[in-house]
Amino acid sequence: MDPVDNRNVWINNIINPTSRYDTKCKKLKKVIKDMVFENAAICDEISRNQEKLIMAREELKFLTKKLNGYEPPPDVPINTTTVKKATPRKKATTNGVTPKPRRPAAKRKKVNNIIEVQEPITSGNVTIYNFGEIVYDTPFYYSDCAIYPAGFYATRTYAHFRNIFTKCTYHCKVIKAGSSPRFEIMDNDKHFKVTGLSTDECHSHLISLINKLLGAEDLIPANRNGDRFFGLTLPPVRMKLQEAPESKFCTGYIPLEFQSDCREAELKAESDPAVSFEGLHNTLNRFRSRH
Repeated sequence: MDPVDNRNVWINNIINPTSRYDTKCKKLKKVIKDMVFENAAICDEISRNQEKLIMAREELKFLTKKLNGYEPPPDVPINTTTVKKATPRKKATTNGVTPKPRRPAAKRKKVNNIIEVQEPITSGNVTIYNFGEIVYDTPFYYSDCAIYPAGFYATRTYAHFRNIFTKCTYHCKVIKAGSSPRFEIMDNDKHFKVTGLSTDECHSHLISLINKLLGAEDLIPANRNGDRFFGLTLPPVRMKLQEAPESKFCTGYIPLEFQSDCREAELKAESDPAVSFEGLHNTLNRFRSRH
């Protein structure tokens, strides 16, 4: 090859060094694109299968409970001694009117472990409307310091997610969703709603909106206060849930012993800026005074 041609090739490689890799790059891009679409399709299929599995589990539990309701009582051992059957007395009629026979009692009474609330219970900024139903056959419905009963419903007064100087009532719910619960926080006007797999996930999302209003990402730390924001760690709530016999089957849950120092610690924790409207503004006032 002529020296001039070699010099031109060398100059071309310097100017456009990726020219010989264009074909390989295009092939790699196509492979990556195909893998992304395939991965998305697999994720969608897994999500659909998970939804079907949750629905099947719920249907199985419903049918099992219904079957237990129709199940006959256990066999009673037969006594060989013959007993003469007493003839029931006929009730006397009053003014010629025969009294109506009483309705026979049900053979088997269905057990209902839902903890009902006669009237709302208020503790500080939290109001409990429903304690829900304790689910003990799966470990996702409780932790070492809190129980997450399905159907639990409470409200908490805290700073508005659009205006921190305005109070807002947030509705906190524990929703039964198969083997693991779903947690939900929603404002009173239904403009804000977040659902997550844990109380901390929902609470952290709300605190991130508060921090955006303040112009900082971590001015108010969430500090894993999700259970507290829902009111699940309040001593009255824990003591009420511990009264239910189902709480004894929550393996790993440590029962709360109500003492005076426990109440003081809880009152101090309730003033945390991540869960208290007053605590939030006290923290902001101290921050402004320093700067």
